[in-house]
Amino acid sequence: MKKSGYYILAFDSTHHAIKAEEQLKKNKVEAEMIPTPREVDASCGLSVKIPERCLERARVLIDMPAGRVKLYSVGTNRGRTVYVEQEM
Repeated sequence: MKKSGYYILAFDSTHHAIKAEEQLKKNKVEAEMIPTPREVDASCGLSVKIPERCLERARVLIDMPAGRVKLYSVGTNRGRTVYVEQEM
């Protein structure tokens, strides 16, 4: 799999997605709200896209219990987008 250079944070609720994006932006972390890709396992239709260079800072700032947020690396394999769940 070829890495894309960004990650997706998927949440169990819209409230948590919005709260996370606000927290990241408040702390000057590049973050973009996007529709949750169909291939990603999440209860919420919104996810946050972050660049790879911001991953460690996002991990520190997103303080949610396990299960409320899932982290996915994004890449391509044979021209298709691939999402791989990572440890948050």
